[in-house]
Amino acid sequence: MNRHAACRRAIAALAAAATVLTLGACEPAGRAVGDTQENDPDVAHVGAVTSEILVGLVGMQGADADRMALDAYDAAGLDAVYASTDGVDDPGDAARRGIADLVERRATIIVVSGLDVADDAASWDDALGKARAAGIPVALLNPIAPPDDDTLYAANLVVNDRAADATPLADATRTIIDDKPHGRDIMVTTLG
Repeated sequence: MNRHAACRRAIAALAAAATVLTLGACEPAGRAVGDTQENDPDVAHVGAVTSEILVGLVGMQGADADRMALDAYDAAGLDAVYASTDGVDDPGDAARRGIADLVERRATIIVVSGLDVADDAASWDDALGKARAAGIPVALLNPIAPPDDDTLYAANLVVNDRAADATPLADATRTIIDDKPHGRDIMVTTLG
C-alpha cells in the first residue's frame, strides 16, 4: 500500500514539474512574446486563423479614440473585446484589471491604448509580466510612456491615418500574433 502511495506522489510531482516547464516555455528568453523583429521564428507555423483570434483592447485614451481601432478590427473580421477605463476613479488600476481579465480569457493578443506607466511602473510591469508569462503578446497603441522593460511588449503601434505607407492595424496585429519579423515601432492606420 505504501508503495502505491509513493508511486502516486512521484507521478504527481512529475506532472507538476512538467506543468511548470510548459508554462516557462511561453516566455521567450530576452525578448517579448511576438517580438521576432528581424529574424523569422525558430519554429515555422501557419499563423492564427482569423476566426480564432481574440484581440483584447484595453482603452486608456477614451472610448472615442479607441472606437477607430475597434472598427478597424471589426472591418478586418477580427473579434475584439474592449476593456474601457472611461469614468473610473483609477484608470490605471482598471486597465491592469482589464489585462488580468484578458489573460484569464486567453486573448490572442492584448493591445493597450495610451499606456502611461509613469504613475505606477511596478504595477504595470507586474500586469504586463502576467501576459508575458501566459505567452500572450502585448502591443502598445499610441503609448505615452511605455515600460522600461522592453520584454513586456512586442511593438509600439503608432496611428497615422494620413500616411500612405502606414500598415493597416489588423495586419500589424496579425504580424505580431504570427511572430513574423516586424519593427519595434510600426506606423499603422485604422482606415481601410
